[in-house]
Amino acid sequence: MARQSFGDRWELDPAQRDAACAIVEGVISVERMIAGLEAIKASLLGSAQALALEVMAEMDAPSRYQLPIRAIAADIATATHVSEGTVRSRMDESAVLIEKFPATYTALCDGVITRAHAAVVVAEGIRLTGVADRRRYETVVLPRAAETTSALSRPIAQAVAERIEPTSFVERHRAARAQRSTWVDELGDGMSELHLVAESALVHGAQDRISQMAASIQRAARSPQVSAFGSLVDELEPEPKDERTLAQIRADVATDLLLTGHPTAEVSDATGGNALASIKATVQITIPADTITGIGDDAAFLAGHGPISADVARRLAGGAHTWTRLFIEPDTGCLAVADAYTPTAAQKRFLVARDEHCRFPGCRQPIRRCDVDHTIPYSDGGPTSVENTSHLCRAHHVLKHNSAWRFRHLGGGVIEATTPTGRVITDHPASVVRFVAELEAADPDPPPEPAADDAPF
Repeated sequence: MARQSFGDRWELDPAQRDAACAIVEGVISVERMIAGLEAIKASLLGSAQALALEVMAEMDAPSRYQLPIRAIAADIATATHVSEGTVRSRMDESAVLIEKFPATYTALCDGVITRAHAAVVVAEGIRLTGVADRRRYETVVLPRAAETTSALSRPIAQAVAERIEPTSFVERHRAARAQRSTWVDELGDGMSELHLVAESALVHGAQDRISQMAASIQRAARSPQVSAFGSLVDELEPEPKDERTLAQIRADVATDLLLTGHPTAEVSDATGGNALASIKATVQITIPADTITGIGDDAAFLAGHGPISADVARRLAGGAHTWTRLFIEPDTGCLAVADAYTPTAAQKRFLVARDEHCRFPGCRQPIRRCDVDHTIPYSDGGPTSVENTSHLCRAHHVLKHNSAWRFRHLGGGVIEATTPTGRVITDHPASVVRFVAELEAADPDPPPEPAADDAPF
């Protein structure tokens, strides 16, 4: 008899469903009101910036310290109990949003996007200097931003800005790379914050390696230790448990590596420094064929994060032990097939390339931290095919099988999720969304013909 999942047994009764729907709709309404208030706040802060600039323009010898801006910002800061630096930053951001990204500001006013979405759109599009370029960028990015989280909209915005940007990525990366550095901010209470600015592939690779080391240490701390005589070490010499969180272990590993070259003194002493030698950083990078062969210099794409330079991508590809070739449908961007030079599981290669991260709506957990899930459970006759499998992180894998969430494949990697309250969410593969957005950015619709009443003569 097929095992019945907990999700099949757990459902909202009609009264609970109505209550949950009312709660969700209430939260949506509140979020829209908050977005509208954020837009009003941005308008006021933008006006404060304009007023300060007007005063500066009237000064005979404007100070390079921008005293009018600092004075007005300090006035707002003391009135709202916010730091002066934060107010100055928000004044500048608000002015840029309203003046250079009017469509984004309108979407914020209407509650279509949140302030976090608006910040992403502005941050990724600010390098576009032309008014027409920014308008085209907003036209493509805003509909996507309204359908997903601010974090997931960032790679899309990066890809679109990259397509529209008149200056090549190679030139911009060379200038940005020259600014690589480290610095320290004091946090108080005896704590400080170390910042590292370096190439994206290196930074994400370093973070991934630190995470793997931290997870290895945490697993080792939880495993029972056996003495040479077969007895548990804890029974002979009880030792205090390692109560550190994974985030705390990551921080300790990073500082230990920087200061001593080992993740922890204990692991290094016990294993001769070799326990973690096999752990390598893992990043997923999509490189256009012309880029990898040197014919072109189009940017490669670091999955889940954004573009990286062609030179960096070629260096990484040269040191890779395994390459996976991806063939893309030219009209849709959908992955047609995956081929590799070394023997691996073809379906897994396909799913890794298609999904890029957890497919639960809004989740960005990378593939390496996900399980391959049968959408229709195998025990219920679900086939093991790419049209019935997708990646889910462990938390969402458990939620999917033990709650009233429902998923089904619509074809082409598109997954439809139904929430416990009956809302339907359609999730498209990240690579396809970027592809379509880039196509729209590269080949925009022609501007509409002016109406007869608008004719200049």
